[in-house]
Amino acid sequence: MRRELPPMNALLAFEAAARHGNFTRAAAELSVAQPAVTRHIANLESWIGAPLFSRNGSTIQLTREGKTFSDLSTAVLDRLELGTRHLRRTKSDELVVGASFGLAHLWIMPRISEMRNASGRNINLVTSDDYSTFDNSSVDFSIRFGNGDFGSNCSDLLLKEQCQIIASPAFLKNHPELNPKDPSDSINPKLMFDHGDPNGIGWMDWRLWHQLTNSEFPGAEKLTLVQSYPTMLDMVCAGEGISIGTVGIEDDLLASGKICGVGPTIARDGFGYFLVYQKELLQNQAFVDLRSYLVEK
Repeated sequence: MRRELPPMNALLAFEAAARHGNFTRAAAELSVAQPAVTRHIANLESWIGAPLFSRNGSTIQLTREGKTFSDLSTAVLDRLELGTRHLRRTKSDELVVGASFGLAHLWIMPRISEMRNASGRNINLVTSDDYSTFDNSSVDFSIRFGNGDFGSNCSDLLLKEQCQIIASPAFLKNHPELNPKDPSDSINPKLMFDHGDPNGIGWMDWRLWHQLTNSEFPGAEKLTLVQSYPTMLDMVCAGEGISIGTVGIEDDLLASGKICGVGPTIARDGFGYFLVYQKELLQNQAFVDLRSYLVEK
């Protein structure tokens, strides 16, 4: 049976436009005319049956459907690139790092230029919320959440776990009844966004939060599950609800005032984000230099 897949050229045009946030830059990357990108995306929107971008003059922004499809298309193309990389000669001028979607967007990308400067190499990203993806030999190293036990891999702690409820100023103004020590007892649980942990990584979720704070968990079915972490943060910024944030990951959003930390912080000993790599990689001077930068940062 023939697969029901979106047109590949349209998929590539959309992924580039979503990543750049701009049709013209997407066209330049793909070496096509800007109208071709616009036409491909229009065809894709027709195929899906929903708008993927909202347009205001030359400004474009992903719709909710667009954000969901962007995460999906990035995962598919990353997986395809990862799966075929070993068939080609590995580039000696790059390092490939694996990370979850949220960490790549919020923590790595703001540091990508400094990482390139520290290593003297191009930094290529493979994003997935399934850490087993990073065990492929074409991924040089990864940044993973956990307790430091990553099997035969070496690991260096980069960021200790320190979690806190996050909300927008508008939400806090509209919901003064919110009790951060027992949120599910003070607001509608549907206003509590949960990323979940489908791959058993050990991320902090509302079930664990209630367990650690000795409060009563209302049940996962009463919460709002948002599997895309960046999308969940967009929803929090828009004042649609609250979530659990990690100190050190959403710092730019906190500094800008788009979100606020609410109530006490929760942490587990030994948990956090780790630089994970094979011991043999320490023979690679570019990685050694990058490791020093990341660990000292």
